[in-house]
Amino acid sequence: MLSPIIVADEDKDDFESMQMKYVTPLAQDAVDGKSMKGWVLLKKVPGFGSPDNKMNYVWVAVFDDINQMVKRKQWWLNSESKFGIPSEILYDSPEIEGRGNYVYKTERQIETDAPGKYVIFNWATPKDVTKMIDLQADVEKHFRKNIIKSGMVGWGMATRIIPQAKDRSTAFWWDVYDSMENTMKHLAGGAAGEGFSKELLSDFNENLPNGWDNRVIFEIVTGTQ
Repeated sequence: MLSPIIVADEDKDDFESMQMKYVTPLAQDAVDGKSMKGWVLLKKVPGFGSPDNKMNYVWVAVFDDINQMVKRKQWWLNSESKFGIPSEILYDSPEIEGRGNYVYKTERQIETDAPGKYVIFNWATPKDVTKMIDLQADVEKHFRKNIIKSGMVGWGMATRIIPQAKDRSTAFWWDVYDSMENTMKHLAGGAAGEGFSKELLSDFNENLPNGWDNRVIFEIVTGTQ
């Protein structure tokens, strides 16, 4: 679940400080209590595309399955009992403008224990979503061969659950890297993406005749373990 938000420039430092000091421990309690698999706060790197030019942060909540997601407890409301701080101060203050929730189903992924610093979000609208999912088996195999030497520490592909509309991308990928240098290499066709077979690239591009709908770079601010 991606929850993009807008935070005014003058409030960014205070926002990040509160997220690290208060919200992250609350999210960790939820992870430890099996209400979700993981949680992270991402900050958009300026100047590298955006689905919303004003959106500058994204809360990302990860779940083991749909059942866990729909039955999750409202862990963010525990701030008053844990810290003596009303939840509206952390989430509903005038400095934070929510932009909705976007839910995806993970189809393939690679997870490692190595720490990541930057994440590329990639949105696209394949002609045939089922075929694109099938192609990811070869994409994953290729990335696993290059993951250590390239600086990639995580990858995944998902399909949109909601919202569903004609102007919404139906597929979503993420690439996690250890540095901005390796992140930019990936966007330029290098890093873990270097050396794809011509056949795989042809099949991939044929299914994405209009290319990527959007690609955005985020920096990891804080998250659960």
